[in-house]
Amino acid sequence: MAENPPQKSSRKFIERKCRVVFDVNIHISEITPENVADQFTPDETGEGLPWEWAERQNRLLLALLQDEAALAQFLTSITTSDFGSLLESEHIRGMPDEAEGALFAKVFAMMGSDDRLFFQEALNEGALFDNIVLIHRAFVTDWKRVEIKDVRMIKPNEA
Repeated sequence: MAENPPQKSSRKFIERKCRVVFDVNIHISEITPENVADQFTPDETGEGLPWEWAERQNRLLLALLQDEAALAQFLTSITTSDFGSLLESEHIRGMPDEAEGALFAKVFAMMGSDDRLFFQEALNEGALFDNIVLIHRAFVTDWKRVEIKDVRMIKPNEA
């Protein structure tokens, strides 16, 4: 005897939100030949990327670490982007490319003229991300040691 198909429920469902606050550590490594050896090896022929390219990114990284406001924005973006990737969510993203470009423009404006010119040209040509890839890799979010600080339900009017 065949079972009856399930009937649509007339029960109403509600939705509530919980707010989760957690602390996550982000490890930041200087860009050195040892730190990036598995990601970047200069081309000895002179046709590839020279170490100057990596050293320039390290100087930008050091300038970023000196600017607390820019660093806070960047860390927030890195954490948000990594969290979205961890959850495989397309709704959770870091800052848009234009905002990141503006953030780095403020940072490299304080650098020496050669570095400032290099990064400004990269930004103008739409190639800034290609020239700060080692900076992005220098930030590693430690999700395995996340500490949950608070979990609570949010009232509908608070959301």
